[in-house]
Amino acid sequence: MNKLAFWNEWNTTFKLTFQILSSLLLTFVVVFLAIQWGDLSPFYYWKLTGYLEHLSFPIFSNHSEFIESTITTDLPLIFQKVFGGSKTLSASYSYIYLVLLYGCLMGCLTLSTYLEKFWYYIGVGLWILLVALSGIGHVGFFDLYNQTAIIVVLLLFLPASYYFNSINENIGIGSRFLVFSGLILIVFGLIYFGSTYESPLLFLARFSYLPAALICLIFILIIGHEIIYAILSLTTPYSKSSSNNTTHFIVLSVAYLLNLAVLYLYSINYLNWDIYYINEFLLIAISAILGIWGIKSRQNRYAGILPYYPYTAFLYLGLGIITFVTLGFQAFHGNDAFITSMQNLILYSHIGFGLMFFLYIIFNFITQLKQNLPVHQFAYVEDNFPYISARIAGLIVVAALFFRAHYGSFYQGVAGYYNGLGDLNLALDNESIAQYYYKKSVSKSTNNHHGNFQLALLEKEPLQRLLYLKNSIKQEPTAYAYASLGREYENSSRFFDALFTYQDGLKVFPDHWAIQNNMALLYSKTNVLDSALYYLESSTPGSWKQAVVYANRNAVASLHGLELENQNNIDLGRFDLQSNTLANQLISNDTTSLSFVSQPQSLALNLFTFGYLKNLGLYCYQNQLPEFLQLIDPYLEAPENAAFRKELTLVKAFNLYRNGKVSKAIELIYQLKEMYEDESGKWNTLLGKWCLELDAPLQASKYLEAAREAYYPNVSADLAQAYHRLGDQSLALFLLSKESAANDSINPRLAAEWTKLFDKMQMNQSVWKRYSFKKERQLLAQAKKGGADQRLLFERLGLDNPFFEEGVLAATNYFQTAEEKEMAYRILHEAITVNEFSENLIKAYIDQCLNSGLIDFSEDALIKLIDILPREDYEAFEMAYEAKKTKAQTQLDQDW
Repeated sequence: MNKLAFWNEWNTTFKLTFQILSSLLLTFVVVFLAIQWGDLSPFYYWKLTGYLEHLSFPIFSNHSEFIESTITTDLPLIFQKVFGGSKTLSASYSYIYLVLLYGCLMGCLTLSTYLEKFWYYIGVGLWILLVALSGIGHVGFFDLYNQTAIIVVLLLFLPASYYFNSINENIGIGSRFLVFSGLILIVFGLIYFGSTYESPLLFLARFSYLPAALICLIFILIIGHEIIYAILSLTTPYSKSSSNNTTHFIVLSVAYLLNLAVLYLYSINYLNWDIYYINEFLLIAISAILGIWGIKSRQNRYAGILPYYPYTAFLYLGLGIITFVTLGFQAFHGNDAFITSMQNLILYSHIGFGLMFFLYIIFNFITQLKQNLPVHQFAYVEDNFPYISARIAGLIVVAALFFRAHYGSFYQGVAGYYNGLGDLNLALDNESIAQYYYKKSVSKSTNNHHGNFQLALLEKEPLQRLLYLKNSIKQEPTAYAYASLGREYENSSRFFDALFTYQDGLKVFPDHWAIQNNMALLYSKTNVLDSALYYLESSTPGSWKQAVVYANRNAVASLHGLELENQNNIDLGRFDLQSNTLANQLISNDTTSLSFVSQPQSLALNLFTFGYLKNLGLYCYQNQLPEFLQLIDPYLEAPENAAFRKELTLVKAFNLYRNGKVSKAIELIYQLKEMYEDESGKWNTLLGKWCLELDAPLQASKYLEAAREAYYPNVSADLAQAYHRLGDQSLALFLLSKESAANDSINPRLAAEWTKLFDKMQMNQSVWKRYSFKKERQLLAQAKKGGADQRLLFERLGLDNPFFEEGVLAATNYFQTAEEKEMAYRILHEAITVNEFSENLIKAYIDQCLNSGLIDFSEDALIKLIDILPREDYEAFEMAYEAKKTKAQTQLDQDW
């Protein structure tokens, strides 16, 4: 006979049922351990809070070897801190739990109908208790609540139960189970269609917490001594040839019990040795599996109550499935209060019943152990110390440990009940009711993580949030709580409290990526760069978490001016990582072309996509790449992006300027001048520096004078350069000497810079970097070659850059020759609107006006030459103009 696979001797139906139930039990054991040990609960999740820090990035400077003004923009760096959040889990999990729980309960109720009369009535009493605790009376149906609803349910089940037990005992177990299953479906239907609750079956799943907890308690107490019995079975084999059975049994059992004692002392914070402690859930998992054989080994003790084959075996498996389904369901929902309650009871049970069973074996069978007999075969046929007394003594030990903890497990269990109701009401958007239940939970177990963490998420008052978060890390902390508490301290500007919180968190959760990430950013704020980079570079969580860490690493490195060599970690789907990588390349003056360009799908920008687009624009400007201009316009036009429009418009203007579209660039800056008048100094300085680079010093001087009146820093150096290039060296030197004197006592170093520029300008050695016009000349050469696109090329020459006078005049001549006088006029008119002080363009415009009969417009343009030409040259031109004007007027009169 196979002692292990004993079920193989059963009939096919019972054997198959036993195998299915055993497989289910084993499955739920594994699922629970995986959720608990693998931190697989989806209830908590990581949330990101992004914020920008900015580097002052010089975007138009270094045009002089000496002191000059600098146009800067903010280089956005995206930082992301991590903190915990919770989410509403799908109702399907609760429905599955409800089906499994009540399915097993119907199985247990079915088996109870096979009990002998006295024990049957005990079973009926337990069933009545379970129904009363199940919450059916709270859910109600058709206005039936409390005792009335409970009585209705009992009137459905008790007659059927009594009928099977006492009237018709011949009905098979399968039929009985189907009847009870049908009755529970009727109850569910009454609740679903008749309850006034929203989602009443969800409430029933949560209310069923109490009967499920009671069954967990019963099952835990039943299997408390199974490991000791397993040790006995291993050390007293069937063969009498073995020796030292007594020694082996005592040594292994004492070692096991001592480990339990150490675990208990650790759980009450009496000791904290740096050793591996037995895990309570491993104990119950092993005990539950061993109990399949253990319950059979004592079948003779309860054979008169309920036969082992197959009823007790099925009942044991049903209770086990309920226990592990409940443990798994609560662990899945992050209900640490319930889990801790059961964890303590598991430990108490194994200590109490394990110790008493060990003493029971010693007192009754020490002689047989010394004789090396297979004691496990007759372990439950006691002689001196009754087995029932050992069980009662074990229960007394469990009660003693329970009372010593001041009913802690009970209060934690109640707290877990309220946590479930809080979660359910939060899922139904009853936030105030959810808070009420969470506070009830905290009132029962002050430091339970679930209740405190949920209250912290719902609380609006910062100090109260801090209190809840501090309580959440005292009993069963999670990395979510440590990260959230540290962030909360940072938000309250409590740097050291945040630092100590993160450090404590890393002691509990070594190398945890989220805590390391937050601590690295905290170190970065205090310029402790080595520590910041250490924590970011040593964190390798994988998946999206790795991208967050990499993005923060690039941001920290960029913030502190450190170039990163390894930039092969770009995630094409993450704008934070791409943005910070671009920022790092900008500060390191990387000139490589872009290997790819991502385009945000939503036109409504957020911090991440804004940061990416701006850094992309700056990178394209720095390296003269076209990608930014090809994609930016829809985002600028979207009304949702008003907060980002100024920065992106400025970057677009720079890209237009660098790509030769000077007119459009200047037009955008004029728009910014109108919208943001408080920054007029910046806009005028930029226009002035552009004009200096474009070799238009007179126009530059007008902008720079306005910028100087707005007190833009160091703009006098640019203005002096403009005066010098206009030939007014005395005014330029006067301005420089004035600035040097003004800084002499305030900032001697700056005064020396002004003096240095004064000396070089006095010797005509100051040189200003000039615009190359390379693209424009290439365009002109291409246009002169002719071809199908010649007209388009000349149009671009005429309109894109009015400071390239040769191209503008060539375009005007082309359209004049092609009898497109309107286009010729438009080109010149727009050119002198932008390049206001160009002698050649104004003269050409005057001639065009006269040729087109626009005499009044030509007179307006003539006035502009007064400020440009020397007096003699102006008078000579005016005389020639009058002759042309008379001729044009005569021609105009004849045409009319």
